[in-house]
Amino acid sequence: MNWRLEVSPEFEQDYRKLCSRNAGFKRAIDVKVRQILQNPLHYKPLHAPLDGVRRVHVGGSFVLLFEPLLARQTVRLLRLAHHDEAYGI
Repeated sequence: MNWRLEVSPEFEQDYRKLCSRNAGFKRAIDVKVRQILQNPLHYKPLHAPLDGVRRVHVGGSFVLLFEPLLARQTVRLLRLAHHDEAYGI
């Protein structure tokens, strides 16, 4: 079962900024997004105040935050940021 992808403006900005000069990191993000779309419920759910959001580490100290929307079979990518900044949505 494949899920649809939805991208927040914040994720789009993070992605452009972090991947513009690093092709290896861009590839790692793209691979991880494909894996998330295969099975988004596999990844770690977060607790309040980020209920419903899940996370996965990419490239060492970076975190990709996303929200699986079950009713719409959609994964919404929320943020891509360094671990120290990622949880301040």
